[in-house]
Amino acid sequence: MIHRFLEDFILDEPCGLDNPFRYAPHPSVKEAARLVMQRLDENAALASDFAEGKMLGVLVIKDGADSFGYLAAFSGNVGGKSMIDGFVPPIYDLTDPDGDFKKGEAEITDINKTIARLTTSEELSRLKSQLTDAERDRDTELNAARTKISEAKKRREQIRQTCSEASLLEAMIKESQFEKAELKRLKTLWEKRISDLRGQIVSITSEIEELKSKRASMSEALQEWIFRQYIVHNSLGEESSIPDIFAAAGTTPPGGTGECAAPKLLEYAYRHGLQPLAMGEFWYGQSPATAVRTHGHFYPSCTSKCGPLLGYMLRGIEFPTDPIHAEPAIIYEDEHMLAVAKPSGMPSVPGLDGKTSLLEYICSTTGPVEPVHRLDMDTSGVMLFAKTGSAATSLRAQFQEHTIKKTYHARLSPAAEGTALHVGDTGTIEIPLSPDYDERPRQKADTAQGKQSLTAYEVSEVLPDGSIEIVFHPHTGRTHQLRVHSAHIRGLGHPIAGDMLYGGSNAERLCLHAYSICFNHPCTGEETVISSEINHYR
Repeated sequence: MIHRFLEDFILDEPCGLDNPFRYAPHPSVKEAARLVMQRLDENAALASDFAEGKMLGVLVIKDGADSFGYLAAFSGNVGGKSMIDGFVPPIYDLTDPDGDFKKGEAEITDINKTIARLTTSEELSRLKSQLTDAERDRDTELNAARTKISEAKKRREQIRQTCSEASLLEAMIKESQFEKAELKRLKTLWEKRISDLRGQIVSITSEIEELKSKRASMSEALQEWIFRQYIVHNSLGEESSIPDIFAAAGTTPPGGTGECAAPKLLEYAYRHGLQPLAMGEFWYGQSPATAVRTHGHFYPSCTSKCGPLLGYMLRGIEFPTDPIHAEPAIIYEDEHMLAVAKPSGMPSVPGLDGKTSLLEYICSTTGPVEPVHRLDMDTSGVMLFAKTGSAATSLRAQFQEHTIKKTYHARLSPAAEGTALHVGDTGTIEIPLSPDYDERPRQKADTAQGKQSLTAYEVSEVLPDGSIEIVFHPHTGRTHQLRVHSAHIRGLGHPIAGDMLYGGSNAERLCLHAYSICFNHPCTGEETVISSEINHYR
């Protein structure tokens, strides 16, 4: 299962596990990924199996003889197979035809078939049709009877106005009583007929609902049983099941937890006494229509399934902290507001990671201020703060009304599959975006529920290595808008360099800089432009 590097590849850089949710792949990881993709490309059957797109992972390891190698894994299964030669096995094999999972799955499948048979049965269809016809005929017949009674009542009223003969009046009273009794008998007859039909339908639908309830209970129990089979370890030698790991984090595991490439790799290494050195996950095959996934690009681990799980499996391993590439600098200030050059690596406002935010830094050095917008932690550049409530209201209103003009500078990664860009190229990108809840904080293209986002761009330079210097003018301010518009196949197809979330090439930092901002001053109303130069994305 352990693959060896080619003889001419040397691990000449220090090798250590990075945070799987924020990492730049080590050279050994990139080489291992290249070899895995080469193997798939050279095997027509495997290339076909993986062609629709799959997240793969590699783990560089050292064995007991101090020899280096790597392991490979894929997320989920491929073509219904969970084990393929050359890839580590699953933590628990759900595809074993004789396993308890398949037996439980078969029982649920039988219930599904019964539900489908009852739901589409001719008997149920016939009964529903008869009920519809009966309700229609009832209404027609009862309306006709009521009309007849109404006409008879009008006739009797006319007779009463001209005749006072006691016997005739008594006869008309009996006639009225008879008509009312007949209407009542007619209603009772129809009520019984319709009630019988409804009862027969309820008998079938109740059976369907009982089966659905049984299916839900069995599915929940089976899922819990599945997760209990996933026993994982960490570098401290501890072991736990997936439900217990998520329970300790105050949550429950979503379906598919434990099937991603990263936990498969780590668990195999722990079980076989191998020392994990470096790891990365990358996409192979066709790009999906929604999430940003490009062939051969590396991406961080998913958060919903792998957040608590990898947090446990990597317990005892310390990750290097993300550097802040410069100190914040105030570039404009008056009695109403100030503008600050935010460094890359510093969050705009306080978060859960405990890092000192730009807001906290400014408040500690200049006094209380209010943020009126935000920049991503890894984005540098101009950020505005208000000193007064009225200034905050004015500036926030301008952001909400999209009257503020912003200019960003960025460096895009070379991308063989991306749009061919040349100096002077201009255009717009329009993609509806929504949060990718399984991959937070990533965003995805979402034509059904996404919010519209629009960006104008102009290519300013193409560097010798294929990297692209570009200027962005966002007309909307969606989360990660420029990052998705750069990386997505419906956008430019060139991730921003250093963008670990969306598959960017290696760089010291995210190469995205909020260069300038144009707004109406909250006090004077005068158009104000504030700029912040960047020093080569350091």
